[in-house]
Amino acid sequence: MTPAQFLGALTIVAIVAFQVRTTMKVWRSRAFDRPQKVAQSRLIWMLPLVGAAIVGAVLDDEEKRDGGNTPGLGS
Repeated sequence: MTPAQFLGALTIVAIVAFQVRTTMKVWRSRAFDRPQKVAQSRLIWMLPLVGAAIVGAVLDDEEKRDGGNTPGLGS
């Protein structure tokens, strides 16, 4: 495996991990109901990296507004 291939594989793994973590945050959040969670999950996986960044920013804003952390994610 060349260094470029290794870097590419590492990048893909990091993006998938970010998307999985954001999806978990969405489903553990109390701020949204089920249809919103489904729509946000679709956005995360249909727009890799960009969708997760947008949804993550919205979740962070909601957590700040609610004054608490999402349960079960190292808070």
